[in-house]
Amino acid sequence: MSTKSKNKRVLTRKLYSEALEPRAMMAADSVHNFLYPHDVDDDGSVTPLDALVVINRLNRGGDDSTTIERQFHDVDDDSLSTPLDALIVINRLNSSIAVPGSGPTVVTESSVLRTQTGPRVRVELETEGTETELNIRIDNAPVSSAFPVSLNDIALGQIATDSRGRGKIVLSRGDDNREHLPLPDSLLTLSPDMELVIGDIVSGRLAQVARVESQGDGSNDSPDGVSQEQHFIATFPIVSGVSRSAEYEQEAERGVLKRKFEAEIERAAPNSSFEVSVGGIVVGSVTTDSRGRAKMRLSTNPKDASEQLMPAGFPLVSEGTVVKIGGVESRLQSVPR
Repeated sequence: MSTKSKNKRVLTRKLYSEALEPRAMMAADSVHNFLYPHDVDDDGSVTPLDALVVINRLNRGGDDSTTIERQFHDVDDDSLSTPLDALIVINRLNSSIAVPGSGPTVVTESSVLRTQTGPRVRVELETEGTETELNIRIDNAPVSSAFPVSLNDIALGQIATDSRGRGKIVLSRGDDNREHLPLPDSLLTLSPDMELVIGDIVSGRLAQVARVESQGDGSNDSPDGVSQEQHFIATFPIVSGVSRSAEYEQEAERGVLKRKFEAEIERAAPNSSFEVSVGGIVVGSVTTDSRGRAKMRLSTNPKDASEQLMPAGFPLVSEGTVVKIGGVESRLQSVPR
């Protein structure tokens, strides 16, 4: 995307956290997410949690003894963990906020192959106004090598890896593509049936293709024509005297999508635990109190202690999405606003 258009965006999002104490810079042991630098917790998306992960590590003095999964604290790839890494994530979050008149921005991405020992690939297609950019990155590949790249049998060029097995190829069209290869007209969208081939080390169809960011132009309607506010509820059957309910809301405000999810249980056995899943993904669990009641409240913008931060991997919700509470399931149904 052009630097000129990106500089038009207004930095308005706030991220609240405890203040950092002065600390020495810490070696990051090369924990840099080359495929998605701002995705510190490597969950496939960039959220305020990614900045908080860096901040918490700095406040612990670099102690990662409590870390279960691998985390990529070195955002700027300088082999150090510093407050700048958290700031870079915050600026990325702020830059995703569109201003009126700037036109819609749509990002589509697909993780083709993510293994611990072999190559990992990430494909991203971004469209902003009249400009479109296709970015293909590879990590954990054979070092200092060159591999031909094709997508849907269309030859795109070559990816040359460095001494760490990292490489990328960028194609674009529009006013700011002078430093990139030309992007064919047939690759202006991504779909799961497209096949990516990188030399003899990667061959497979795109997976997990999804629109991950869509910023409006200041009008009342989103670029997709979807209502700015959506409300869904799920009505569960009463099983063994236990009642369950679930509710989901989302609202786009100045280009920022705010989401809330609630799951509630009543008349269950005291001190009983129930797993909650949405769209087949476990989002947490609840434990009933002495009266057999329990409630889960998740939000992308928690306002008090009763709400928890919505997991970054919380799935996209639409009409008919299945919610399961303790083995009993129901489908979310749209409620007119």
